[in-house]
Order: sequence, then C-alpha cells, then structure tokens
Amino acid sequence: MNHHDAEITDVLVVMDDDAQKSMDPIVARLKELGLEIVEVNAEEGVIEGSIDSSKVAQLKTVPGVSYVRSVFTYTADYPVGDPRDLDGPAGNIEEDEDE
Repeated sequence: MNHHDAEITDVLVVMDDDAQKSMDPIVARLKELGLEIVEVNAEEGVIEGSIDSSKVAQLKTVPGVSYVRSVFTYTADYPVGDPRDLDGPAGNIEEDEDE
C-alpha cells in the first residue's frame, strides 16, 4: 500500500538586511504559516526549517523575507495515531506467504 500523508519541503529562508535587526516577528509569522523551524541564524539572517510543500510560496510573501530556497522535498508517512496521519492504519498490506 502506498502511504502518502504529506509532501514536505526543507527550506532556507533568507532575510533582507533590515529584517535581520528584528527577526522575532518574522520568525513568529513563519511559524504561523506552518514552518517548523530547525535553526535561526540571526547573524546571517537565515532561517532553516520544514513546511508543507503547498505553503512554500506563502513564505515569500512575509515582509522582510528576501529569498526562499527549497532544499529538499519528500513524502511523509506519519505513524498511526499521529495527528498528521491522513491515511490511517495499513490494513491492506500484503502478508508473506509463510504466515
């Protein structure tokens, strides 16, 4: 069975020069959009994180964001019971003939 709960993209969000001075409001806004932040490098003005692939374009609309680089996109299959699990229990997985 092919499980497919989400398409996730790892991104680097680059701030413009003015935004680097006060990144907290931008970080908060990116989180509101669904960015799971891995690292904030205020000195370089770069935020690293992951987000649903369909929301990458929204990151570019945040004031202070200069550039968004999509680094890697992958399919996520969350375990049963995880609130992000969309396809539920496996159910239809084929079993070995020996069982």
